[in-house]
Amino acid sequence: MKLFRKYLIIFSISYLSVNYAFSTNVTSELNYYKKINLPYSSNELKKYYYWGEYGLYLSPAMPFPLRFTNKEFSYKPKLFDYLAKTTFYFPHCYFYYKNILYKGVIQMATGENDGKVFTFQLYSYDNQGVVIDAILLYKVEGGEISYWNDFIINPNGKILITQYQQENLFEDDEEPKNNQIDTKTVEFQMTPSGIFNPTKE
Repeated sequence: MKLFRKYLIIFSISYLSVNYAFSTNVTSELNYYKKINLPYSSNELKKYYYWGEYGLYLSPAMPFPLRFTNKEFSYKPKLFDYLAKTTFYFPHCYFYYKNILYKGVIQMATGENDGKVFTFQLYSYDNQGVVIDAILLYKVEGGEISYWNDFIINPNGKILITQYQQENLFEDDEEPKNNQIDTKTVEFQMTPSGIFNPTKE
């Protein structure tokens, strides 16, 4: 009985130590992010990139990049479609909703023909710091067809995303300013479990 009690005490101490370590790591990593209040929109992101002579560039004032964990890297965010991640990202912001931690990261992803795509991805985490879900909220991509998004995260956990698409190939007698921009609106709800659920197609 004494031996069993001894093992139980050791197990309890080990369990608490592991939980404390996870908590400490998560809290420590948040030092690289800025805490935000909702609502939060894509207007806050436009200062982090610019168009140059050879395409899309990140702002020189970007924070020091971090490396994705294996789980984060292998997890494909919703709406990511044909894009490919790189192993590094730039920490941007965090907030809590229904006691779930959400972290927003900036990344220059890879698109079609290895083109650069500016992205903002939102990840949700459990209390152990493990990824629950992720979604692509913002992207800017040039080329023969331009793609870009606008979004807003509302205090009630509803996310509204407007997706834009415009062809950049014109005939000699065609005015670019008259070219049509196609739009599509999608909505997601952040749930108490940390999942991004689509609410409108």
